[in-house]
Amino acid sequence: MIPAAFEYERAESVDEAVALLGRDGDAKLLAGGHSLIPAMRLRFSRPSLLVDVGRLDDLRYVRESCDRIAIGALTRHAELARDPLLREHCALIGEAAVLDGVVVGAGARVGGGNELRAGLRVWPGVELGPTAIRFSTDA
Repeated sequence: MIPAAFEYERAESVDEAVALLGRDGDAKLLAGGHSLIPAMRLRFSRPSLLVDVGRLDDLRYVRESCDRIAIGALTRHAELARDPLLREHCALIGEAAVLDGVVVGAGARVGGGNELRAGLRVWPGVELGPTAIRFSTDA
């Protein structure tokens, strides 16, 4: 099936993405689109605007922030599996990204799949909900 008509904008910064989202109440974020695009094709999701944030490196990080570890929404599962900070302080997250030596969803992003509530659920045996991980745009 063909998706309904929509506009497309590639954000050059987090601030621009926020402004684009603010101008249209039906806008959706797009990074990889592996969950959103099929939903659009089936017309389960009909955004009027897609805001592409897939190239915003400001949202791709693992770092200490006060007494917490912050993980950017565009950080790939493969990066979590090998991150030294996670290995030292929160090994479960890095280990959960690996199954039998293979990174699960290696190219997938931590914040991905939220359109269909699919993000993070690709990790076998681990359910990380909103109380366990809070996505942030803090740079």
